[in-house]
Amino acid sequence: MKKTAYIIIVLGFINISFSQPHITGTVTLDIEKGFIHCDFTLSNLPKLSKYKILLNHGMNIKYFKNNEDQVISYNGYYDGKTNGEGLEYYFVNEQNEQIELNNKFKIEYSGAYPVYKDSLNGFDFKGYIAINDKTLRATEQSKWYPIIYDVQNDRLLTNYTYKITVNTINKPQSVFLNGTQPKKGIKTLFSSTKSVPLFLFAGDFDFSSTSGNYLINADVSENTAEKIFDNIESIKEYYENLLEINFNDQIYIINHNAVKALKNNDWGFNSYPAFGFSNLDFNELLAENNKFKENHYKFFAHELAHNYFGNNVNSGVLSWFWLEATAEYLSLVVLEDYTNKENVAEYYEYYINTIENKNFIPLANITDNKQIDSEYRYILGPLIFKAFEISFGKEKTIETLKSLLVLSENQKLTINSWEKSATQSGISKEAFIHFKDTFLLHKRFKINITNLITDSYKNKN
Repeated sequence: MKKTAYIIIVLGFINISFSQPHITGTVTLDIEKGFIHCDFTLSNLPKLSKYKILLNHGMNIKYFKNNEDQVISYNGYYDGKTNGEGLEYYFVNEQNEQIELNNKFKIEYSGAYPVYKDSLNGFDFKGYIAINDKTLRATEQSKWYPIIYDVQNDRLLTNYTYKITVNTINKPQSVFLNGTQPKKGIKTLFSSTKSVPLFLFAGDFDFSSTSGNYLINADVSENTAEKIFDNIESIKEYYENLLEINFNDQIYIINHNAVKALKNNDWGFNSYPAFGFSNLDFNELLAENNKFKENHYKFFAHELAHNYFGNNVNSGVLSWFWLEATAEYLSLVVLEDYTNKENVAEYYEYYINTIENKNFIPLANITDNKQIDSEYRYILGPLIFKAFEISFGKEKTIETLKSLLVLSENQKLTINSWEKSATQSGISKEAFIHFKDTFLLHKRFKINITNLITDSYKNKN
């Protein structure tokens, strides 16, 4: 069966989080010159002794200041250490020793980036600040705004509430800041009382709204836009009924031009509740019955699952597993009801074949989140959940996921969290330990998983 793959790179999503940092201030953009200037105040920050302040390596800091408008000494400006797309900074005392993170601080900085017009770059990805002759794109992964890294809990605080004014130099331009409706002007104010990753998209583009959802920079008819969001609403409603948690967020779909030649490929990424696409014909999302084509339905089902398994699970060594394996598994649960069980069986067969010759560390033995690579989180991960479903039934699997969501409000998720949620969902401790020993610890755990799933579908046939 033919599989259409989107490149999905995700670092943070909206949901229940451990704290809600707030950011206020101004952003000034000169898109023609690739210039960004920011003057921010961050507040409501957690009390942390082990932390890093991450900022895109192309940004030059003018100063940090405290609540009394006094300059704060900091390290990281010389021979700085990189963390993803950012450099690491931290506050220090007179002895050059790291001090506790201020609950509130000010920062002013500027950066200049290449503008791609007649020629393109050799790469593009979600964390790249991409500017062409029409638009500027900067996601939370780029760290265009300060991101707090909690070292002790190994978590990135990417989601902020905000009140930010965006100034565009020389002429009115359209601006989108994640979680609020796009606006057009030279000076536009955006605010959100819900914590979101700050995906900034600005430039010359149009936008349209359907029931509070937005299509941005997408050349489609009003009727097509309505049909696209009808499909999205059906997925949202499905998750509400499945997980018994309301799904009230409006959705923003952005068409952007990558600064790399994509040829015949399309590219999608998630900065929930926004979705970015490049080289995708939005008129091709729908089949003749005005429903999403199967691969598009599965894509949105995966991404919308991050409304539940998002920033709330983005901590600890198993963060990639809880973040992506859950969303991928849930997308297949949705797809099973959207199409049929035979189609979903083909996906699991495809996943099994994909990792046939690959070696992985058992989940319970993971000691570093870097050990959970792309194939682990998107392919092996959902197979683990499918093995859990076969072992205990879909109803108890969903109940276990719902219990994990409750735990994620106040703690990072672990294998022990999984056991606790399983027992709360009616699975005996002995049965979970057997599952753990067979599918999460055993040296042949991958073969045990794939054999169980393969035999299950054989028995059904």
